[in-house]
Amino acid sequence: MMRNQMTGARRAFMAALLAAACAPAWAQSESKTCAMVLMHDAGSSPVAVAGFGRKLQATCMPKVVEMPWSQRRNNDKDLPGAWVEINRHIKGLREQGFKRVLVAGYGFGANAALAYSGEAGQADGVIALAPEARAVGLGELPATATRMAQHIPALWVIGTDDPLHERGETFAYAKAPLHPASRYATVKADRKGTPDAAVKTVVDWIKSQE
Repeated sequence: MMRNQMTGARRAFMAALLAAACAPAWAQSESKTCAMVLMHDAGSSPVAVAGFGRKLQATCMPKVVEMPWSQRRNNDKDLPGAWVEINRHIKGLREQGFKRVLVAGYGFGANAALAYSGEAGQADGVIALAPEARAVGLGELPATATRMAQHIPALWVIGTDDPLHERGETFAYAKAPLHPASRYATVKADRKGTPDAAVKTVVDWIKSQE
């Protein structure tokens, strides 16, 4: 009986150690200064941006979410429904004690992040990685930019080999009502490689506002 009790206690102790080792960085720290709702491209999944999110973890804890435009969900909600989801994620992070919550996205997720700032913006900042330009909807970047909220700072990142790069910041970014901390940045990458190439740029921008 005694041996079984000791074995059970040892297992519980080892489980606690394992849980602590696997816990996110913010769970082991008293400081919860920054968190980020991170959104994927259209027809993709959260897995596609999870690696980028992990590289930011020491600076801003990512919550990688599946949005209505994922491959699995296949546009099961309209944009107002997506804004509700983002608001819910932001609210949850604030309830966990995070003092600053950003919304970030790649590809169509970047377009959505930019549009969200003007439509329902409850975030403290927006990060747009390789937004896409199409003729309609959120893909009409100049129109989306004009509706952005001026009180929310934005980081807009484009790769030098992205077809959108040659249009420059005057194409859409400069049309936004920009916050003083907003920034347009370029990184040496194609569209797909922009998130990984932008890690330092994103980290520096986040830290510049601490």
